[in-house]
Amino acid sequence: MLRTMNGVTARNLPPSAFAPVMATGIVSQGLAVVGARRLSEALLTVAVVLYSGLLAGLVWRVLRYPGEVAADLRNPGRLFGFFTFVAGSDVLAVRLAPGPERAAASALPALAVPVAVLLLGCGALMARRLGAGGMVRRADGTWFLCVVGIQSAVLATAALAPGRARPAEALGWVAGVLLYTAVATVVACRLVRFGIRPRELSPPYWITMGACAISLLAGARLVHQGLDTPHLRAVIRVVLIALWGWATCLLPPLLAAGVWRHLLHRVPLGYEPSWWTIVFPTGMYAVSTAALGEAEGVHRLVLLGHLTVWVALGAWLLVAAGLVRARWQHRPPRANSSQKPGQEM
Repeated sequence: MLRTMNGVTARNLPPSAFAPVMATGIVSQGLAVVGARRLSEALLTVAVVLYSGLLAGLVWRVLRYPGEVAADLRNPGRLFGFFTFVAGSDVLAVRLAPGPERAAASALPALAVPVAVLLLGCGALMARRLGAGGMVRRADGTWFLCVVGIQSAVLATAALAPGRARPAEALGWVAGVLLYTAVATVVACRLVRFGIRPRELSPPYWITMGACAISLLAGARLVHQGLDTPHLRAVIRVVLIALWGWATCLLPPLLAAGVWRHLLHRVPLGYEPSWWTIVFPTGMYAVSTAALGEAEGVHRLVLLGHLTVWVALGAWLLVAAGLVRARWQHRPPRANSSQKPGQEM
């Protein structure tokens, strides 16, 4: 992946290339929560190295091939992948904020937020161009990355300014929750109307759960910072519990989908770059569950979150091992024949 520093490979850098940074950053954060400091710092180092190489490749591609980048921004199958840059930057900012690297952490949202605004504008233009019917036909799990991008910005802002929650952060969180509902409706309509084939049910559909979990985490952090006013306390509590319940309810069908895809329909089970989109939601579910447990004073939720951190670490190790094995064998990672370019991670 660090070979994206080279101009030739940077030209082919997929928009969603920052998914490993998202996954590594949130697992590092989860390990910090459970007190595994050395493991957390090791993964943080990996995330920073990955981010640096990918950022250099992305900047090169934007400067050298602006036409191709513009085409990606108009492509519904690739546009939402760029939100991995936003989320990767913000997740790293949250992880770095409590330490001595706070100044560097502050620079990351400064890069990510303008990109998020640009991408949301491109998304609005895309929706207008496609119309309702076109959106339903083209929607897939990667579209939830726009929610992840918004809520990650809320988290980064809250982490870097840990005083009382500001109205802009609250509005961003509410906008993210509403956008999640809208995207979920479009994706559900697509599944009901057009169905889905085994090879199309790719790992990025796990972002459905990840976007819900990061919305829960952002809300819990804002409550901790004073968003929980007397007039809003009951409403916010219901929303947070509903988000956790929905994220939890999504786990069985997502796991069952993997069984249906690989065991029943025998889609080959091998390393795909999009496997990182399973690691990130798992890590985010762990951290958000622990945060909700702390906010509500429910020790069992805190324990569940801490246990899930180790599950997320196991998933990270499996995917990382698959990546190393694929590189060692000097062959490109296996991808779905129907996988869209924007899902390459």
